[in-house]
Amino acid sequence: MAPRLPEPHQRAGAVTPAPLETSTTTNTDAAFEDSARALAPALLGYFVRRVDPVEDAADCVSETLLVLWRQRDRLPASADEQRAWSFGVAKGVLANYRRGKVRRGALSEKLRAGLMREPSPGQQGDYEVLTSLAGLRQKDRELVMLIVWDGFGVTEAGALLGLSATAARTRYSRARKHLRASMEKQVG
Repeated sequence: MAPRLPEPHQRAGAVTPAPLETSTTTNTDAAFEDSARALAPALLGYFVRRVDPVEDAADCVSETLLVLWRQRDRLPASADEQRAWSFGVAKGVLANYRRGKVRRGALSEKLRAGLMREPSPGQQGDYEVLTSLAGLRQKDRELVMLIVWDGFGVTEAGALLGLSATAARTRYSRARKHLRASMEKQVG
C-alpha cells in the first residue's frame, strides 16, 4: 500500500515537509516518504506546465509517486539522482497521459459520428414505446432494453442483471405482455 503523504507546510514562499510519522515504516519506506515529500511540489509544477486540463496534474503526480513507490528499493542515494530519476518516471507518466488523451479523443469522435448517423432509441421520438417502457419496473425495463436495443440474448441480458436464465425468461415474457397491453391501450 502506498504511503499517505501529509500536505507540505508553506512558510514565506518556501515549501518544507511536514513532520514524518515513521513508527511503522522501514528505513526504505521512510527514505521514500522523505524523498517523495521533497519532490512532490517540483513534480506538480512539471505536470501543471504540461497537461491540459491542469486539474489532471495532480493525477499525474499521484501516478508518478505510485511508480516511484513500487520501485522504492531502487531509490538513488543522492537528492540530485533521486530528482533526475523521478523526473524520468514523470516523463513516462506524461507520455502515457498524452497517449490516453489521444485515444479518448479518438473514441469520443467515433462515438459522436456514430450517434449522428444512428439516433439512439430515446431520440427516435417513439412516444408510445417510451411510455410503455416507463411503466415497467426498473429491472424489467433494463432487461428489455438490453435484449431489444443492445442485442443481447435473454440469458445474457439476465446474467448482466444478476438473474438466472429461468428468471430472465420469465421476466422478459411478463415484460413483453405488459408492453403489448400498454401499446394496445395507447394506440387503440
